[in-house]
Amino acid sequence: MVRSVGWESRERPGSGGGIMTALPIVPDYRAQSPAVRDRFQRILERPVILSVRNLTKSYVAEDGTRTVFSGLSLDIRRREFITVIGPSGCGKSTFIRIIAGLDEATSGEVLLDGKAVAGPGPDRGMVFQGYTLFPWLTVRQNVMFGLEMRGKARVTAESEAREWLDMVGLGKFEQSYPHELSGGMKQRVAIARALANEPRILIMDEPFGALDSLTRCKMQGYLLQIWKQVDVTILFITHDLDEAVLLSDRILVMGTNPGRVVEFIENPVPRPRTSAQMIAPEFIAMKHRLDELIHPPAEIGEEEKLPMIRLTQAGEDIE
Repeated sequence: MVRSVGWESRERPGSGGGIMTALPIVPDYRAQSPAVRDRFQRILERPVILSVRNLTKSYVAEDGTRTVFSGLSLDIRRREFITVIGPSGCGKSTFIRIIAGLDEATSGEVLLDGKAVAGPGPDRGMVFQGYTLFPWLTVRQNVMFGLEMRGKARVTAESEAREWLDMVGLGKFEQSYPHELSGGMKQRVAIARALANEPRILIMDEPFGALDSLTRCKMQGYLLQIWKQVDVTILFITHDLDEAVLLSDRILVMGTNPGRVVEFIENPVPRPRTSAQMIAPEFIAMKHRLDELIHPPAEIGEEEKLPMIRLTQAGEDIE
């Protein structure tokens, strides 16, 4: 049963004391039901598979050294679903590229199962926002690619590729080519290809960002279903607050100048998750907190002023 959320009237910041607006009264985002609290206790009993220790990334620019992020430290446990959010420029993509072994840190270390990450490897799968399928290969051949590169016999690779395509609901499209698929289907193939190598961690860089809203909602549901069936930890970047709350166990919030960990939050919304929970008090409280962290109160009412160049001679204002 969904509980109602109350409302109260508050003075809008920057209104000069004359404008009142109704704002929702939300519960404390840290409040957890007994079931959620028990689940996090069980998560804490799982082994840590990814450790990040004092990670820093900087580079030399014309005007001096610039720090992308500094002092990132965190632990992620087996089969957790972690989302990473933060303003543009906080270093989210650089952070996960270092974890994937596609970029190098300036200092600090990343340990996967206690071993230092020194480059790309099959123990880390990667799914990008863009569709990175090979257009000249069929759906099945795309999923087979990594398996064959690891030395598996063709017949074995074919059999395993079919299993993964069945897992993501695309078995009947195995002979299709990427250009014959919708955007959501392409991403499901990309997920199957990444999971076929049985990675310890699946890294996803805004994988649904290019999809329309309806397809995006479907893909979120598909991903949760897939995650339930596979022994994999997911590290997921998004700019969508609803998506972050809907999918994750914990949410890593990053800040800017330089990039840093602002808060690492345990999500109070109980599992299993559905879109109907988006109006639940726990969901609203979590989203409200994320919005506060990404858009601090000092920024409210501060709009960027554009140069006022009038390009119409209509002689009538629109406001």
